[in-house]
Amino acid sequence: MGDSTEDCKPESKPLAINNVDDVEAVDVSSPQNVSVNSEKMKVYQTGWRLHALTAGLCLSLLLSTLETTIVSTSLVSIVNALRGFGQAGWVVTSYLLTYTGFLIIYAKLSDTLGTKLLLMIAIGLFTVFSLACGVSNSMLQLIIFRSFQGLGASGIYSLVSVMTPLMVPPAKYATYIAIISSVFAISSVLGPLLGGAITDHTTWRWVFYLNGPGGTLALLIIGISIPFSFPYASDHDTGLLTKLSAEKAWKKFDYLGGFASLTASILLVFALEQGGVVYSWGSAAIIAPFVLSGVLWVVFVLWERGLSLRKGALVEPLFPWGLACNRFVLGLLLNAFLTGFPFMAALINIPQRMQVVNGTTAVEAGLRMLPLLLCSPVATTVSGLLVSKLKVPPAYILLGGCCLQAVGIGLFSSLPSSGNLAIPAAQYGYQVIMGFGFGFNLGTCVIMVPMVVRQRDMAVTMGSVTQIRVLGGTIGLAVCSALLSTHVGMGTSEFLNNEQQGALLKSFQSIRVLPQDVQLRIREVYAIGYNQQMRAMLYFCAAAIVSLSLLAENSPRKLQMTDGGEIIVRGAERDVEK
Repeated sequence: MGDSTEDCKPESKPLAINNVDDVEAVDVSSPQNVSVNSEKMKVYQTGWRLHALTAGLCLSLLLSTLETTIVSTSLVSIVNALRGFGQAGWVVTSYLLTYTGFLIIYAKLSDTLGTKLLLMIAIGLFTVFSLACGVSNSMLQLIIFRSFQGLGASGIYSLVSVMTPLMVPPAKYATYIAIISSVFAISSVLGPLLGGAITDHTTWRWVFYLNGPGGTLALLIIGISIPFSFPYASDHDTGLLTKLSAEKAWKKFDYLGGFASLTASILLVFALEQGGVVYSWGSAAIIAPFVLSGVLWVVFVLWERGLSLRKGALVEPLFPWGLACNRFVLGLLLNAFLTGFPFMAALINIPQRMQVVNGTTAVEAGLRMLPLLLCSPVATTVSGLLVSKLKVPPAYILLGGCCLQAVGIGLFSSLPSSGNLAIPAAQYGYQVIMGFGFGFNLGTCVIMVPMVVRQRDMAVTMGSVTQIRVLGGTIGLAVCSALLSTHVGMGTSEFLNNEQQGALLKSFQSIRVLPQDVQLRIREVYAIGYNQQMRAMLYFCAAAIVSLSLLAENSPRKLQMTDGGEIIVRGAERDVEK
């Protein structure tokens, strides 16, 4: 990998986890391992501090990830109370716009301002604006407050991804990445349960009020568990104002790159969320954001390249060009992007299929998703053990994960679409295969980042992997939605009039007023549509397998521990010690 201030050069030999310009990392329980030559000392957390930090990260991440599923379940009650049916989609979209757009910006800022400070700001924003959402008296107020709530949630997601590999040594990555990954499974199950309970027994405002005490507790736990200098020793903590003044941090930030990345992401997500729902795909309201987003992504790439190549530039590029020249980084980014398609499609569309086609409740659908949701963190743990204990090259695990998710998605696309539409027992096996595939992929991507970039580039690389995975998932959901809407419109045109079709596409609940035989035909149409969605996702699974060619080496890199407990990366051409 070339330096971030130089143009692309022929690919270098595999890098160590940390180079000479990076900081030394030690376990605080083993002071004899401290390097006296280190300019800074990175401290791994142990004891109660590690447990408290893990609890704080999990709690904050749980609250932010719950917001999508729990709000979706309660959306009908919300729009009825605020009389804003026509703006219902914006309650979800406004959250996703800021949630997606700020991921890499938070990661880059953490290099200057520190992860703890930014995480506390993010949790504070999320908590305050959650309460503001709860007291909203109009749809406009709710939509505005939701966008700021998404801003806080974006920071939580991004910084938790950055902090997880910093708080423990590589040998313990597996355990803690699995713990963090399990939060997504828990939120997917709890979302429909809490949303349904709140809707049935109290006011929708508690969907947002519950983040108040939870967010406050997470803020307190993070505040007392680690110093503001995390992950470095506290004696390097010179204070925020001193640090900003001495390093001229605000002058170093890449404002143009941040603006281009943020705006391009927001425009892309807006077009994908609103296309085919509020506006037709061929309308100017959708085409214009797509075009502007494409132009801004080109501007972003050209600006980052020019900034990286400029000698003596005072501004640090948001995404150093050296990373763009590193085929291993590009391989991880491309694989994360392509995996995002089937991952989000499975999490969102499988429970929808169970409710629409099989007639389950939202709570039942969530419970029937347990095989996928529980196997994913288990696979993440296994992948970490394979990398750290058995010294299996991560590239092999990624290949296995991609193949498993392709098999699972392919099998799920073959579910019965006519006759008896009861949930077949085989679909639980398909979920297990998918769960292991997703777990191997998502966990190994995170584990492999420190093996292909320098310490100073870890935060922005983690943020980039996270953001591009979310973008992939958003695009995947838009593709699935377009396929389903088109198929349902064509498939029901033979036995439903235009008014009935319009009501059906707005809400599946309108099926209840139709005769039983018509209901069965509609469910069969939806079953075929959901199968088509999965077959479309199968193409992205295949592309994800092809993307791994960028990680190919004659002797794939892997982690190994020395007798002294140090970590080395054993690579294609030589061994490089940390």
